[in-house]
Parts: sequence; structure tokens; C-alpha cells
Amino acid sequence: MTDEELKKLVRSYRPSQKVLTSLPNIRVLGTVGPSASGKTTLMKALVESSPKFKFILDETSRHPRPNEINGVDFLFRTREEILQDLQSGELAQVAIGPNGDLYSTRLSSYPTNSIGVIALVPPAAVEFRRLPFKSFTAAFIVPCEFAIWQQWLAKQAKAGSWSQEKLRSRLAEAKISYEFALADKEINFVLNDYIDKAVNRLLQIADGHPPADESQAKAAAKENYAKLLELLNKSSNL
Repeated sequence: MTDEELKKLVRSYRPSQKVLTSLPNIRVLGTVGPSASGKTTLMKALVESSPKFKFILDETSRHPRPNEINGVDFLFRTREEILQDLQSGELAQVAIGPNGDLYSTRLSSYPTNSIGVIALVPPAAVEFRRLPFKSFTAAFIVPCEFAIWQQWLAKQAKAGSWSQEKLRSRLAEAKISYEFALADKEINFVLNDYIDKAVNRLLQIADGHPPADESQAKAAAKENYAKLLELLNKSSNL
């Protein structure tokens, strides 16, 4: 299957009627942001802060990152396995990540008596909005400073023994995430400065209220994006 055939198949995907009739009972809070922005850390803290939040176990065809556990952080499956479920309509949704990996969820992964939380790539956030959930809200996680994000990213790169090529792909992925968020009219911006404060912002969003300091978070996102472009330009000139 060519990349173009895969894109066409994913774009045309529709869940089975059984899946669609169950989605209106489900509430979802999705987080979007570049690698090492703190999405997983904040979601774990949010789930620990209140019993009304539960993780949605996402499936992916990408390889596990350091310290990720199959069945806890993700369900790691082969591309062929995900495509087989796609063709039978068993998935709630499926999306292609910036690096060509597949991300998907199935009905059994969604909590019905809690708000499900999940980290999403931009195409998945768009797809979630099309589904008939009871509610869906997306929050873009913004590192408080570009230099701090670079430190977090460097730590993740060292732990995963990333090659320079892989690091560049993560920077390119971050560019896509920032461009998506800054152009989107519905997403909320959450500043990731202190964990407790950031979790409180997510709680506000889950209750239907944007954070009081959202304008500060969006300004930080614009600044981070500008510095990211500078870094990418320097890298391309080397």
C-alpha cells in the first residue's frame, strides 16, 4: 500500500454503526503539543487529581519510547493489525501522525462514567471533532519557555538515544503542532509552567471555561513557534 493509498483509506474511514451509537455517551479531553511539551506528565497528574478523569488507551504503530509500557501508556500494534481493524470498522477513529505512524482508538478504550483524556496528534484532534461524542475539548500544551522545552526535548532524546535525523523529525513535528494550534479557532492554550497550575487550567477547560491566563499561554506559543522556526532555519543551513 502506497502512502497516498493509506491517506485515502484513513480519510474515508467511518466507524461501524455499533461504534457510532455508543459515542454519544462519551466525554473526551484531548491534549495536543510537540514531543516533550509535558502532555503525558500533565494528564497523569490530572487523572491522579480527580476520579472523574480516566486515560483513554491509545493504539499506535510507532515503536515504544523509553519507559513506555505496552498496555499502560499505549497499545503498541503493527500497522497491519490496525489496518485490519480499520477495514472491519472496529476503530472509533484512526489518524496518521507527522512521521507516518498510525494512531487509533477503539470503543473499549473509552470510559463511560468519566472524562477520557488522551494525547493527540493534530489530525486526530480534527477527526475527534467529527465524531458524535457527548463532548470533546482539545488543549494545546505550551512549554513556558522555548529554552526549557529544548532541555526537556534533549533529555528525551538522550534517554531514547535519538539520532540527529530523529531529533530533526521531532522539531518538524513540533512545527506542525504549533501551526495547527495557532490557526485553530476552537483549541484552548494551556501554559505548562508548574504542574499544579497547569492541571488546574485543564480542570477549568474540562468544566467548559478557558483558563484565565490563556492569552499569556497563546503569546508563549507564538514566541516558541518563532524561535522554533529560527532553529529549523539554522539547522537547514548547516
